[in-house]
Amino acid sequence: MSNDLPAWRLKSSLSGIEWPAVPDVRGSLVYSLFRQMESEQWLAPREIAARQSVQLEQVVRHAALTVPWYREHWPPGLLARLSEGGALCADAFAGLPCLSRRDLQAQFAQLQSSAVPSEHGPLSDGSSSGSTGTPVRFRKTYLNQLIWEAQTLRDHAWHQRDLQQTLCIIRRGEADQADNWGMATRMFHTGPAYLCPVEVDVQAQLAWLVERAPGYLLTYPSLALQLASLARQQGVRLPRLREVRTFGEPLDAQVRQACHEAWGVPVNDTYSSEEFGYLAIRCPHSGHYHVQSENVLLEVLDDDDKACAPGVCGRVVVTGLLNFAMPLIRYELGDMAEAGPPCPCGRGLPVLTRILGRTRNMLVTADAKRYWPTFGFRDSAAGVASGGPRIVQRQVVQTALDHVQIRYVSAGALSPAEESQLTAQVARRLPPGVGVSAQRVADIARSANGKFEEFVSAIAASPETP
Repeated sequence: MSNDLPAWRLKSSLSGIEWPAVPDVRGSLVYSLFRQMESEQWLAPREIAARQSVQLEQVVRHAALTVPWYREHWPPGLLARLSEGGALCADAFAGLPCLSRRDLQAQFAQLQSSAVPSEHGPLSDGSSSGSTGTPVRFRKTYLNQLIWEAQTLRDHAWHQRDLQQTLCIIRRGEADQADNWGMATRMFHTGPAYLCPVEVDVQAQLAWLVERAPGYLLTYPSLALQLASLARQQGVRLPRLREVRTFGEPLDAQVRQACHEAWGVPVNDTYSSEEFGYLAIRCPHSGHYHVQSENVLLEVLDDDDKACAPGVCGRVVVTGLLNFAMPLIRYELGDMAEAGPPCPCGRGLPVLTRILGRTRNMLVTADAKRYWPTFGFRDSAAGVASGGPRIVQRQVVQTALDHVQIRYVSAGALSPAEESQLTAQVARRLPPGVGVSAQRVADIARSANGKFEEFVSAIAASPETP
C-alpha cells in the first residue's frame, strides 16, 4: 500500500502568486476529488462495496422518482418502496431489467430526469457513434466532467507520469496542438500536447512522432501495433518515449511486445465509454484492470444474468452512479470481459482481468455456438513469408456461418503459396467446418469513431444486438 504521488507542480490562477499555487475553483474541485479517490482506493473491498451501495441507492431512487422510462418498466412494488424511502436490497437491484443500447437510442427523452439537482451543474449532451456508426445520445452534468478529469489524474498518478514531457495523440480529430495536456491537467505545469488525425498515413505518423520526440504516445492499440512494427522494421527509435497509452480497442500481448521491441517502453490501457467515462484503469502492479467504483457499478454477468466468478467471462452491464441528468441503470454496454480476483496491489477496487470487446463481433457457427476469434497476427506490418510482399493491414470478416474472409492490404499481391499460408494461419484458430478465403483490398477503413476491429461479423445481427 502506498499513497506516494508524482512530483507535479500546481499552477496558480492568481496574478502575481506563484507559490504557494492557488488553483481556480474548478481545478480545486478536481484535485480534491482526485486526492479523495487516491486515499479511499486502499479501503477493503467490502468497505468500498458498502460505500458504493449507499450511492447506488441514491441514484436508483432518483431514477425511480424522476425518470419516466424506469417508472414504466420497473416493478410497481419497488417503485412504491423507493418513493416511500425504503431501502434498495441487492436482490431487487439484480432483478431490474437491463437497459439496451436500442432503448437508449429510441428513448432519449423518456430516459431524462425531470428533476436534475441544480448543484450538479450545467447539463450537456453527448453522443457516441459506436463502432457500428449507429449513434446514441446521452445527457450529463458538470459533475460528470469533473469526475472524468479526476480519474484522468488518477490514471496519470498510478503510472507515475511526468507531466513536463511532450504528449503526442493519434486519434480521430483535426490536427491540433496546445501548451497543456488538456482539461484534466490544466491546474498543473505540463509539457505541450500534439494531435495527429488517425486518417494520416502510418509512415507520415511515424515521421511526425520522430519530429516531436514525445515522452508519451496516446493512441488505439491497433495503431500502436502498426507504428511499433514499422519503427522496428525501419530502425526508428523514439529515445524520449517513456510509455504508450492505449484506449478504445482490446489490448493484447502482441501490442505490448511490439512496443517493447521497438522502443523499450510499456503499454498501459484504459477502459472507458462515451456514456460513462472511465470504467476501469490498468493496475500499475498486476496489469489487470481496476473498476472505477466511484463512478460506476460494473457487473459481469453470465447467460443466466448471474454474476461471473473470477476467471469467467460474461457480458458487461454498467450502472452510472453520478449522472442524475440521465441515469443509466443496468445498461448493456455490448462488451464482454473477464471478472478477476482481488488485486495483490492492495487496492480494494474490483478487478477485470481481461476486456474482450464487443459482443456483436463474436464468431457464430451453424450450431449457434459463439467464439471469441483470435488469429495470432504477430503484427500488421510483417510479411507473410521471408522476402514476400509486406502486409500492412488485415481484417477477418465472417461472411457466412461457415466461412470467413481475410481482407488484407499489401504492397504487392501475394503468391498462391503465401495466400495459402495466410489462410492456414487463420484456419488453425477457427472451429471445425469454417472455411477461409483471402482477398487483397486497397484499404480497410476504421469505424466512425476511429477504431479498428481485427474481426467483424457481417452476419445479420439479432434485434437485441447492442
